[in-house]
Amino acid sequence: MSVLHLSLPDQSPVVVAFPDGAQLHERAASVLRHAFAVDPTVDALTSDAIIDGLSRRRPGWSPTTVLTDPTELSLIAVRRDDREALGDGSLHERIRCAQRLHARNAVVGHVPAPLLTCARETLGRETHAALESFAADHFDGATVSGATRPATFRLSANGPSPPITAVIPTAGAAGPDGSPMVDHAIRAVLAGSSTTSVIVVIGDECTGPLEFADPRVSVVRRAPGPFNFSAAVNTGILRATTELVLLLNDDVSAHNTDARGPVWYDQMAVHFRDPSVGIVGALLHYPNGSIQHAGIVLDDAHPLHSFVGFALEDLGRQHADVARDVVAVTGACMLVRRSDALAVGGFSTVFPLSFNDIDFCLKLRRMNRRVVFEPAAALTHHESASREAIIESHEWDRYIGRWGHVRDPWYHPGHARPDDPHQLTRNADHIDPDRVPFIAEARSTAIACQVHHSRVPYAG
Repeated sequence: MSVLHLSLPDQSPVVVAFPDGAQLHERAASVLRHAFAVDPTVDALTSDAIIDGLSRRRPGWSPTTVLTDPTELSLIAVRRDDREALGDGSLHERIRCAQRLHARNAVVGHVPAPLLTCARETLGRETHAALESFAADHFDGATVSGATRPATFRLSANGPSPPITAVIPTAGAAGPDGSPMVDHAIRAVLAGSSTTSVIVVIGDECTGPLEFADPRVSVVRRAPGPFNFSAAVNTGILRATTELVLLLNDDVSAHNTDARGPVWYDQMAVHFRDPSVGIVGALLHYPNGSIQHAGIVLDDAHPLHSFVGFALEDLGRQHADVARDVVAVTGACMLVRRSDALAVGGFSTVFPLSFNDIDFCLKLRRMNRRVVFEPAAALTHHESASREAIIESHEWDRYIGRWGHVRDPWYHPGHARPDDPHQLTRNADHIDPDRVPFIAEARSTAIACQVHHSRVPYAG
């Protein structure tokens, strides 16, 4: 394997590790030096690459991706005490270095430029051993097992599944078969585990009776007033008795409710063995099988769903079919820690209909909790079947005032966007440009809030 030693302007050393036989871009050394020099908080850097002749534009740093798609770590540059952890620069040593960086909550930036050209690396026994060590040490004894695409993995839990409380706000709307839509969402949850319970949250808009024979299902009423998704969610979180809480829309259903099969939310729950993970989202399909949600990106402040309308196999071609960090996931299916939700005050009720899930994710990101998308947990989402999708101008203004400045480090700036003002969802398409961009400005994964909290005069 290959290593390159650099010196920064302050004479501090940097080590760059990459595959044997790879060719570094002629500007690689200067770009890395500059990125370290302009941001002294960055402990390590990764970059894009050209692998087997194809451009691999990567998102920001994700410790989860190191486990699920380790060959993404084709180049890593480190400084300070992490230099010794790189060893000979082989892939398993790069994984061990990433493990060390994650263990001490290091700041890892990403240079969105192809700084090297190489062949795709093969995974040997030492690589697998490094992955197993990473999973065992930081995911409380979890293991890694093969995923659908060659040389990719998913986390697997050992031992019993943790208890989960599902919170499902509903207005009691009926589905195509005439039964309440919430019945399908409840079945998707209860088919999995006897330790799971469901809290159905209703409000004034729910006029019909909702009764459930299963003792694991309870119905609570939120405070009176117009429908407020955030208030409904908070009501359920406060009533929950488990640390893991599943937030689920009533228009979500499972592909298969066979209790003998793997439980979709168990695949989400395994990520919480890492204390840095605060939220895990699922892969959601439209009823026709195309993708509705595979993580959220922020494009010029607009929260957009990635790969909307794409086929499932498109995720693999974009290397997005593995568990990975994202800036946010939809509140239609979101697993959270109750303690984390309480620490940030739950969902903000100033966002009664829209942006509440984005705001919640960014608040947890701000407190150094990671947001992970897990494609192995798949559900069907009848989007807006139970409520018309309307964005109120006052919610947009509040959202922009709080988070409008945030740049999404997991949405590559080199992605070509159609930029259609009339169909904003198309802007999230991951369309390959005709030539590989070279963007030398490094990006970190730090999230900051423009405002902290609204100052409300005390009237007591």
